[in-house]
Amino acid sequence: APEGQFSIDATNPVSRITELKQAVQAMHANGLRVDMDVVYNHVSNADSFSENQIVPGYFFRTDATGAYTNASGCGNDVASERPMVRKFIVDSVKYWASQYHLDGFRFDLMGLMDITTINEIRAALTALDPTILVIGEGWNMGTLPEDQRATQANIQSLPGVGAFNDEFRDGVKGSVFDDKSQGYVNGNPMAWPDLRASITGQTQSADPMGTYKWSTLNAGQSVNYVEAHDNMTLWDKLLVSAGGTVAQRTAMDQQAAAMVFLSEGLPFMQAGQEFLRSKDGDANSYQSPDSVNAIRWQQRALQAPTLAFYKGVIAIRNAHPVFRMDSSNDIKANFKFLKTRESVLAWKLSAGSTGDKWKQTIVAFNPKIASYKLTIPKGTWQLVVSGSTAGVKTIKTLKNVSSIVVPAMSSIVIHQ
Repeated sequence: APEGQFSIDATNPVSRITELKQAVQAMHANGLRVDMDVVYNHVSNADSFSENQIVPGYFFRTDATGAYTNASGCGNDVASERPMVRKFIVDSVKYWASQYHLDGFRFDLMGLMDITTINEIRAALTALDPTILVIGEGWNMGTLPEDQRATQANIQSLPGVGAFNDEFRDGVKGSVFDDKSQGYVNGNPMAWPDLRASITGQTQSADPMGTYKWSTLNAGQSVNYVEAHDNMTLWDKLLVSAGGTVAQRTAMDQQAAAMVFLSEGLPFMQAGQEFLRSKDGDANSYQSPDSVNAIRWQQRALQAPTLAFYKGVIAIRNAHPVFRMDSSNDIKANFKFLKTRESVLAWKLSAGSTGDKWKQTIVAFNPKIASYKLTIPKGTWQLVVSGSTAGVKTIKTLKNVSSIVVPAMSSIVIHQ
């Protein structure tokens, strides 16, 4: 049954059930799909957990002394590799999907679970609805043999499953384990080599010179993000790591957003990121009060230009399939990095067989504090992203040009 603390009457199990179903139905009526964050890798109290009481010692992994293993950091690790534990998890996910009409699942610490279980989940959900999303934290952890873990490194053994891309995250804004660490947009433009693989969805197809710590079957397996519920929000990270003026940090934020939504792969963002959400520097707010975690909706009006920028790059992605190429073959055929200097990242996208109405598109990022002149194929181009303005509508027509200026600390998108 759903968690009771969100119900009007937690003592009434029917209320818990109907209220959640009504919530999902209401979001569907408003054109939203609903993904649920699920934690199957540990429980709050292993000794009192119902399945452990039925068959003591079966549901959890233990070490040589018989003690619970603790790779989860929560005192116990669920033994997903055991047949009846696996069945429990798969049946549970199927139930949430079929009875509550959930549209996706995000698996907490997915690397603690085994490959077979995640693949069985994917197969069961595909049988219900192939569009149901399955993503997770593919960090390498736990006591299973490494080739059995549902990790980034093993993502090619997990077709139809995505993993959060920490290389993208840290490359853009700096390590989450060091508050002052800088990434590409906030003071370390030399981080660009770490991003080339991520920009192509970790497909190893468009950038043979890229450094690939892990490789996907297709770009959709790379969940590209710069902000999630864990660690500092992007805005807080920029304040601590980069300082500078509000205008400079806003430009960094917008550039980071453009990288998320204009790269190949599956983009992910945290609610409120689009209007510079802050948690006052709280990097681990799961036990913090509403004064920290609540979304401050007044910021939506105060940060209207940034909100409009996010809407603009999302609109571009939605309207143009060259930003949503999935197969390695398509990316290899239609994606090409351009030669640049001074840490500027730029690439050209060709419509090819994607059906995109934009026949040629160029994307460029300049993290430097000075503008950059980018050489482009000579012709007439339509400018749709420049500075803090983004969208599908033409900002300016560039006639018979062979170069374009990329403003400092910003992005550009042009097309033919």
